[in-house]
This record gives sequence, C-alpha cells and structure tokens, in this order.
Amino acid sequence: MLALVAAACGDDDGDDEATEPDQAAEPGEPAEEPSGDVSLAHNWTGSELEAFEAVIDGFEASFPDVSVELVQVPFEEMNAQIPQQFSSGSAPDVTVALPGLMRLLVEGDFLTPVDDLWDPWIDDGQYTESLRQTASVDGSTYGVWFKANVNSLIWYRPDTFQALGLNVPETWDDFTAALDAAKAQGTEPVAVGGADQWPLTQWSDSILASVAGPDVANGLVDGSVSWDDPQVVEAFEVFGQLIADYFPDTALDRGFVEATCAVMDGNAAMQNQGAFVSLVAPGECDESLVPGEDFSFFPLPAFDEAGEDTQFISGDLFVANADGDNQPAAQALLEYLGSAEAQQIWAERGGFIAPNADVPLDVYPTDTDRQAAELWPAHSGAAAVYDLDDAIGGEIQNTEREALQQFVRDQDVDAFISTMVDVTEQVRGQ
Repeated sequence: MLALVAAACGDDDGDDEATEPDQAAEPGEPAEEPSGDVSLAHNWTGSELEAFEAVIDGFEASFPDVSVELVQVPFEEMNAQIPQQFSSGSAPDVTVALPGLMRLLVEGDFLTPVDDLWDPWIDDGQYTESLRQTASVDGSTYGVWFKANVNSLIWYRPDTFQALGLNVPETWDDFTAALDAAKAQGTEPVAVGGADQWPLTQWSDSILASVAGPDVANGLVDGSVSWDDPQVVEAFEVFGQLIADYFPDTALDRGFVEATCAVMDGNAAMQNQGAFVSLVAPGECDESLVPGEDFSFFPLPAFDEAGEDTQFISGDLFVANADGDNQPAAQALLEYLGSAEAQQIWAERGGFIAPNADVPLDVYPTDTDRQAAELWPAHSGAAAVYDLDDAIGGEIQNTEREALQQFVRDQDVDAFISTMVDVTEQVRGQ
C-alpha cells in the first residue's frame, strides 16, 4: 500500500495544470450540470441490492447524462478494503461508510465536506441536528444518511408462537419465560447468525443500551465511559447468562440469512435483528412470506422498566471521495441519496426505514414496516443509541467482533472486558 501511495504521489512530470480539479462556478453562474461516470461502493446483496439498484435507476432517470457504476464490497471487508483503496488512490467517487469508517477517512483527509447539502435539509426539517452529528467529525459534516434502521426487534412467526403456547412478551421476565417455554418444548429459543460476527452486536448493543442506559452506551463511543465501568460489566453479565441459557450450539456456525430462515422455517422461535428482516425474509427464505401475517416482531422488552426509553439504531451513510474524478456527479448523487424521493423508492419495497422525515409513513408497504418506522427516534421520541461497533470503527470494532465470538464460547466477562480495555488504551491512549 505504501508503494502505491508513493507511486501516486511521485508522478511529477510538470503537467500540474492538467491534473487540477475543475474550478467551482463563480457567484451568479449556474452550477455545472453533472455528466459522465461516477463509481459507488456499497455492500448490499440479494433483495437489498435489487432495491438499491431501483434507487440508482431513479437517479439516472433524473440525471440522464450520468452513469453510475456500482461496486460491491462485502460488509465484513469494508473496514479493510475501503481505507486501502483511499490510501492507494483507487477509491470510488462515493462510498457507503458507517460512522466509525467515516471518521477514519476524515482523519486521512480523504473526504469532501457536505455542509452545503445539510444546511437546507436542517432548515426544512428533513433531518434533525442529532442525525447531522452522527454524520459529522470535528464540526464538519461529511456523511449523508440514506438507509436507517431500528434494531432490538425480536422477530417471530405467530403460528410458531401459537404452537408453543407463547404470548408476545411485554416485560423482560415475560421474555425469558417465553425462551424457557420454547426450550422446554425442544424448539431452539433464538436463532443467532454469529458466523457473520456483526449479528452478535445486535444482542450485545441491545442489552448494553437496555441495562446500562443510553448515556453509558454512547459514552463508550466517545471515550467518556470505560469498558470496565460497573454498568458495562453488569450488561455483559446479563448477556453472558442469556447466552448460557438460550443460545444454540449453532450460534457461531450460521450466518445472518441462515438464522433468519431458521425462524421463518419454524426451526427457531425468535431472532434479534433489525427492521431489514421484513425484506430479507421473503427475499432470501421464502418469497410467499407476508410480513405482518406470516412473521412479525416485538421490541426487545426493557431490562428495567423504570429506565429511560431507549432505541438502539443503526444506518448507512454515504461519503464523497475528495480526490474523485467527477465531483459534480458525486455531489449530485449524494444529494439525491439523502432526498425523500430516493429513499421512498426503497421504503415502498419494504425492509427499509427512511431517515428523511419527508418520507410519509403511508408509503411503507406493510404494517410491519410502518410499525418499525414509527420506532425511529424522530417519530418515537426515544433516546437513540447508535450501533456501538459501527460508531467506533477501526481496530476497536474488529477486536470487539472477534471478542464477542469468544464470549459466546466461554461467557468469560472478565476476559471480554479486559480485551476491550486493552484495545481501547492502545488505540486511544486512554
């Protein structure tokens, strides 16, 4: 990678003028009409990719002189591949980036600020300041929200619950009682896609937000809270007991799709996942499945009913390469992806929550999608906790995912906490 950087920076043939970016339009002149090719990196596959392709078709219909090249990067390889591409000068014009990766790219001076896009969005009420903060680093905004998600949703089949004699739990005690009842009848209580690593964070973040509260969970992101904080330790003690009592032996053998299909096939009672299951289940498991009828969800009950109302969220942002060859097209694409027009295309297909407040709730195709959208903090008023490892990113994120797999094996709270304290000290010098 260093050789590639040196080669890219060392090409000094005196033709500086030919490599300078286009100058911005003078005040009063019309902005340059975007045209040409623009590349975009994403990590969707299957039914989600089909939905995103429909969004890109909408952009190309609005900008017929622009052609978008989609580059698929596996989700689990984003944190390795994307920084390498930026360092070597081979990065796409636009890339999906979770907050932690975005922060890393900003530190390398690789991204174009997009404050000019955000100012009118905030003025028009399309986004909130808290969402802008998630897309910002050191006071400047670099990311554009596109796909939002609410997590801590427990997916189940009503007919499976009926066969097991289960009711939808409303409290934590109800929830563990339902898990006990499923287990006693020989049904896998929860399906877990731990082979993909990130599904384990759906559990750890949910329980951390519920047990320790939003301030502690968010404090792990900015470093104001240490991993050995007593409330963090308590949360992982709760999680460890849940693993010991209810996780299946296949927890680290299945991936996300396999775990989802285990619930849809009736082989497992429940799964803790995000709102995107509404699209993935019929798209990847059985196309005849009808959200809200054949499968549904309930929010993970609060560990402490007296605690603050908290919603664990995540979402996909897009950023622009500061050294991209087609800045006008990249900026037009970012503005489109952040618009209600673009987000409504996927929202109408299901398994998607639009972060743009101008997307009306009645466009969602099923009650399940609509109910999930209503849980988005802008609608529900709940305190938001962004997906922890995605918000931190980098080496801490990679270490946490690996440590969670080991935690599933041994439920050793002290070892897990020690690992996280050590990697945080190494990375942040705390």
